[in-house]
Amino acid sequence: MKAVQLSGFTGLDSLKLVEIDRPTPSKDEVLIEVKAAGINFAELEMIRGRYPATRPLPFTMGFEASGIVAVLGSRVTNLKVGDRIASIVSSGGYADYATADASIAIPIPHGVTFAEATAITIQGLSAYTLLKFAARPQPDESVLIQSAAGGVGLFLVQLAKAIGVKKVIALASSKQKLDLVKSLGADFAINYTEQDWVAQVEQATGSRGVDVVLEANSGEIGDKSFKLMAPFGRGVIYGAKNAHDSFPTEKVRQLILKNQSVTGFNFPSLQPEQIRESVPALLELISSGQVRLFANHAFGLEDVGRAFEALSNRQTIGKVVLTP
Repeated sequence: MKAVQLSGFTGLDSLKLVEIDRPTPSKDEVLIEVKAAGINFAELEMIRGRYPATRPLPFTMGFEASGIVAVLGSRVTNLKVGDRIASIVSSGGYADYATADASIAIPIPHGVTFAEATAITIQGLSAYTLLKFAARPQPDESVLIQSAAGGVGLFLVQLAKAIGVKKVIALASSKQKLDLVKSLGADFAINYTEQDWVAQVEQATGSRGVDVVLEANSGEIGDKSFKLMAPFGRGVIYGAKNAHDSFPTEKVRQLILKNQSVTGFNFPSLQPEQIRESVPALLELISSGQVRLFANHAFGLEDVGRAFEALSNRQTIGKVVLTP
């Protein structure tokens, strides 16, 4: 079968399309005929050597995939051959076939495409659990969402409104993206490439500041977002881009002087039961139409480099997938 393997950490030239044997599921796994595999910023950072790889090189890339159950492990009883599922995968999703633990497989809701389903496993559940366990926004609070038109950001906007957050402030970089997040419920959609974007956020909060800042990006945008936190405000720092950045003294000083707090969030570090208990509620929101899925950018396995370039250059909205 065809697969995209990572042979080093020197950038996109480390990705190779190869022919390898089809993986064999263990007793508790299933073999998936892959119809779509999601790509993520964490994998882009891994290719660049900035995110830890837990397997020896070379290995097949891809944290997540959706497709059709082709083979059952001998102890699998909750699935059957032919089921449509999405899952975090064990053998690498950038391939014609992949293996996955049957206990964490997610049934694809009716009307959801394979490409859209790849958004549920990591991005959708990351957003849901980030709000539930880390940010914990209250109905009368304001929430600032960076990269609001990205894979996680689109979920955060919709989920924040679904749980009744009073004021959702979404940051994005183009009119198309701003119009989209506005249509999904954002109360304020602000272009962070404009000179006065900070003043626009301050105006949106009546100069009080933001109760909850969801910081996906460090650098200048992250620093300015952090300074926008209200007294007793909360910041949640997440995402592969923030994993190696230091926390400067001036931010600590701000936390103390304004009685603020900051929390880190890493989806893979959650307990399995925290993830399992979140799946039914998220699927219900998707099935009821309260949360829409976006996966409008698909590339073949041979175009994996172009897929990552599009993701890196912020040319995409929502999920980017590879289609074997």
